[in-house]
Amino acid sequence: MCGRFNIIDDPLTQLIMEIVGGNVPWTVTTEYNIAPTQSVPVLRHSAAEGWELPSMRWWLVPYWSPEPSTRYSMFNAKSETLATSRAYKEPFKRRRCVVPVSGYYEWKKEGSIKVPYYIEPLSEPGFAFAGLWDRWHRGDQVIESCTIVTAASPEPMKNIHHRIPVHLTVEQARTWVNQETGSSRLQELLAPEVRMEIQVTPVSTIVNNARNKDARCVEPLGETIKIHRS
Repeated sequence: MCGRFNIIDDPLTQLIMEIVGGNVPWTVTTEYNIAPTQSVPVLRHSAAEGWELPSMRWWLVPYWSPEPSTRYSMFNAKSETLATSRAYKEPFKRRRCVVPVSGYYEWKKEGSIKVPYYIEPLSEPGFAFAGLWDRWHRGDQVIESCTIVTAASPEPMKNIHHRIPVHLTVEQARTWVNQETGSSRLQELLAPEVRMEIQVTPVSTIVNNARNKDARCVEPLGETIKIHRS
C-alpha cells in the first residue's frame, strides 16, 4: 500500500532527468505529506508528445465513470488484477506512467498504537513508482488522474506492511511507459522485489494529519533499518 508520500525537489529532479535522459523544463515543489486526491507530478511518454510531466489527481477516475468519486479506493491498484480489473485494464494496456517520489510512509501497529515509518532509497535520488493514468471528461470538465501500482511485500518488507508500491529502476521505468513493451515483460516488472537499497525510519506522528506539510513529518524518532535489494 502507499497512502502518503513526499517530494523533495532537488534530488527528485535529478531522478526525473535520469529517466528522461537529459535536462528537463519542469520543476517539482517540495511537499512532505502528500495524500490521496491531491495533485501530483506524473511522468508519461508517447511517440507523439515525447516525455511530459503533467499534474494529475492522485486517485484514478476511469474515463467511463459517470462522475468523479471517492467511493472506491482508487489511489492504489493491485498488480495482480491490472489485466482484469474494469477500472485498470485499459490504462494498463495504453496509459502507463511513472510517479516520481522522494519517499513514502507506512504505519505499523506496535502494541496499541500505529507508528509511522518513512521509507526512502538509501543512495538513489528517489523512487520511480509504476503507475497508471486516465483522462475523464464531461462537457468542459477534464480530469487527468493516476494510481500507484502495489504488489505483495517481499521479505523483509513484510515486517512493515503486507504490500509495497512497485518501484522501478531508471531503465525499468523507461520500459514500463514504452507502448511497445509486451505483456510478459510488464508482468516481470510487476514482480514483488526490492530493487534498490532502502532505509526505513520511525518518524513523528505529525505525519498522521495530512494537513501537516512541513519537514517535521520526516523527523526521525528511532533507529533506521536498512533493507537490501532482493
